[in-house]
Amino acid sequence: MVKGSVGNPAFLFLIFVLSNAFLCLSAHAQSDEGKESRCYYIGTIGDNLPVQMELVIDSGDVSGSYMYDRVGTPISLTGDMDKESSTLSLIEQDNEGLKTGTFKGAVKSEGKSFGMYIEGEWSKANGLSALPFKLTKVADFVSMNVNVESKYDASYLYPSFISDTKANREITEGLEKEAASERKKFTTEAEEFFSTQGSAGEWQENYSYSIEYYSPQLISLSGEVFTYTGGAHGNTFYMSSNYWIKDGKALRLGLPDLFTPKSNYIKVLSDYCIRDLRKQQAGWVLNGELKELKADDMSAFVISPRGITFAFAPYAAGPYVEGSYFVTVGYGELKGIINPGGPLKQFLK
Repeated sequence: MVKGSVGNPAFLFLIFVLSNAFLCLSAHAQSDEGKESRCYYIGTIGDNLPVQMELVIDSGDVSGSYMYDRVGTPISLTGDMDKESSTLSLIEQDNEGLKTGTFKGAVKSEGKSFGMYIEGEWSKANGLSALPFKLTKVADFVSMNVNVESKYDASYLYPSFISDTKANREITEGLEKEAASERKKFTTEAEEFFSTQGSAGEWQENYSYSIEYYSPQLISLSGEVFTYTGGAHGNTFYMSSNYWIKDGKALRLGLPDLFTPKSNYIKVLSDYCIRDLRKQQAGWVLNGELKELKADDMSAFVISPRGITFAFAPYAAGPYVEGSYFVTVGYGELKGIINPGGPLKQFLK
């Protein structure tokens, strides 16, 4: 949920080390060695305000974002952590960069798990209103790196869920396998290329998964891959993994699982996305080349309290220079076609 800018679903990548092999760093490895920690928390502010927060702790510097479950809009966070006292201080800011509140609390570890809990006080920017908050970590992030000098550099990032349930284990194991498979594919192709072409510039791959929403019933993950294998520029594409936790199992979701059978959900989603892309002045929409979207065009989607957000990579809706586009379809736009007994039922009012 830590974004390049508040509300922008394009996400961060990585910092790593190693030569021609994996190096796995659990986020709890932070602290004495000063390594970067990245963790995801759920909890409450006051008695009845559920929140979710992602934090990146790099030495004493802290950055991230949080959102209220009822709203689903990320709010930017910056601050620091005093290592001696394990005290965390965060400032929240709105889209204009104005301070809107502060978090001050104690970071509590459990065994070898760094920062398992954070407890303290949230207050408005004017200090006139204060509420207690408590956060519990639900995931660390694992990073892997492969580097062969003058040939290629690749980095991989994904969440590892802490709760020892069958569903969470399945999700973590799936993410681990996907990252390992992508790493093997990239390094194999790179080795084959450089064995025949010699030195022709360094290849690069950045692969990352972020948590967009977490609850005991639903987990939504957004993924981004950037690759550069020579030429004028690299390529970016998006992926997603959405899971409905039902009867103790993690059921991976596709768009058909969200809507009533035989509904015209593809047309409804396509029409909305095309209108929104036109407002964003996407080149292929403005010139009439892109008039409708098929299911495959909307395969990269994430779920949050705000709605369903679709990611469109460069070239999908306009020329490369325009970059990526993101469209969020609110649940109000989908009345009558959402499966009332399906995974989105918790967002229906």
